[in-house]
Amino acid sequence: MPDSYLDSIPPRDLTLGRLLGRRAAEDPDGVFFSWAEATTTFRGFETDVDRMAARLVAEGIGAGTHVAVLMDSSPDYLTLWFALARVGAVEIPINTAYLGDVLSHQLTLSAATVCVADAAYAERIGQVASELPGLERLYVRGRAPAVAGPPCRDFADLLTGTADAAPTVEVGHDETAGIIFTSGTTGPSKGVLLSHHYLAAYGTMYADINGLRPDDVLLNFLPFFHVGAKFLTIATLVCGGRMRLLPRLSISTFLDEVSTHGVTNFVAVGGVCNMLLSKPPRADDARSSIRTIYAVPDPADIHEEMERRFGCRMTTVYGSTEVGLPIFRGIDDDYRPGSCGRQSPYYEVRIVDEQDNELPVGEPGELVIRPRRPFLVGSGYIGMPERTVEAWRNLWLHSGDRGRIDADGWFYFEDRATDSLRRRGENISSFEVETLVTGHPAVAEAIAVAAAADVGEDDVWVLVTLRDGMSVGPEELLRYCAEKMPYFMVPRYLDFVEDFPRTPTAKVEKYKLRAAGPGPTSWDRDAHGWRVTREGLVRTVGADLLGSR
Repeated sequence: MPDSYLDSIPPRDLTLGRLLGRRAAEDPDGVFFSWAEATTTFRGFETDVDRMAARLVAEGIGAGTHVAVLMDSSPDYLTLWFALARVGAVEIPINTAYLGDVLSHQLTLSAATVCVADAAYAERIGQVASELPGLERLYVRGRAPAVAGPPCRDFADLLTGTADAAPTVEVGHDETAGIIFTSGTTGPSKGVLLSHHYLAAYGTMYADINGLRPDDVLLNFLPFFHVGAKFLTIATLVCGGRMRLLPRLSISTFLDEVSTHGVTNFVAVGGVCNMLLSKPPRADDARSSIRTIYAVPDPADIHEEMERRFGCRMTTVYGSTEVGLPIFRGIDDDYRPGSCGRQSPYYEVRIVDEQDNELPVGEPGELVIRPRRPFLVGSGYIGMPERTVEAWRNLWLHSGDRGRIDADGWFYFEDRATDSLRRRGENISSFEVETLVTGHPAVAEAIAVAAAADVGEDDVWVLVTLRDGMSVGPEELLRYCAEKMPYFMVPRYLDFVEDFPRTPTAKVEKYKLRAAGPGPTSWDRDAHGWRVTREGLVRTVGADLLGSR
């Protein structure tokens, strides 16, 4: 194992195709990943990728083709992702909870001409097809419903290629591999352009931070529209370990998966640490195979309990889809409670004021980042040149997050300076929540802010003013939200107000609302027996399922 994986790989070889090719050549019979009861070797996976790549080219999908993907995690998705990279196409993973206006916005902004969707999500494409004149083709995996819009093909057609006919496409490390959407702040969600080098380096840095080795087993339950699922996969290739791939997170079976498959590493996003600690301790917890847990965040109040209970080391970072992993605490670093780590050797990080002047030690300000080598940050926002210039100004990438640094060089994340929220591992654009809520005919204005959640991160709190002479009850508005929004955006708290606190220029002072939080007059969805699931809105006290996803 090298001192640094990233330093040991030439930059030109940091592409998805070359990383896979190198590992398949070095360890052809080694197991890359397992899914259910099946295992797939590095060489076997490369062959599957070559077959699909050959078919993609035959279908007219190649260099520069923008392909949106609306699929659950599966070996098929994994193969599609690498096959698209193999032919130089651009993968655009879409959150499978998205529908309606949010889905239409991302498909339009990303300039997708081809879409691949699981059958469960294909109908959503048809519902917005009239708004997508550029979408030329839809491939459906599974039993396809009748879908309006672009010509519909069977995903199984993409599995019929011949490996010997795989294209010989030279994909540069500087070329765009994907577009991942990140939550908007004062506007709609933005699509971050990710080069092959950046995406591959992201996973390589993850392997370095966690000290991954060929005997590591990485548990990957994250959806592939999140960068986390992608960097876990790349890290597995880089270290030569094995990945246990799951369709989704299940806390009830989590430790059984760890025990059965010898899991040594996983990403604990959101409230995963809290949820694991909420399970009754097992006699053999401290002797589990877990070696490292990459916790984002790494809550200071439970850090030592997690390490003690599972006999492991916790690592953590500050990072994002745009900036990579510029701050981290690795497996060999000391623990500093509340800190997200120290500056990576591959980046420069500063704390600055509103004019981008560096602030003294201990004084909070905005975190700004720049890489020390090319292609270690995102390449901008697709279709939003003004937002790209705004974020990448004065030679620094502006995170929109507040933090501080101590005298020993440890960074502390303080707050999001933006209007985004994070709910159970999902980034949420307050702008998009507000836009959807104001679509109700009785709502004049809506403001969405974060409220402290019972378990990690945020709950969504929406405050509304009503149009003159109109009314709507909280349960009616809740049902409306559940019909229009991804399940994780649906607000927990609702307030009906006369107006909001405002600046002299009439801007809403969201920081005052966040500081106050929901009060005794706020309507609480949970307290009134409502629960939001992936399948729809459920009344937990004697009511049937209402609606569906």
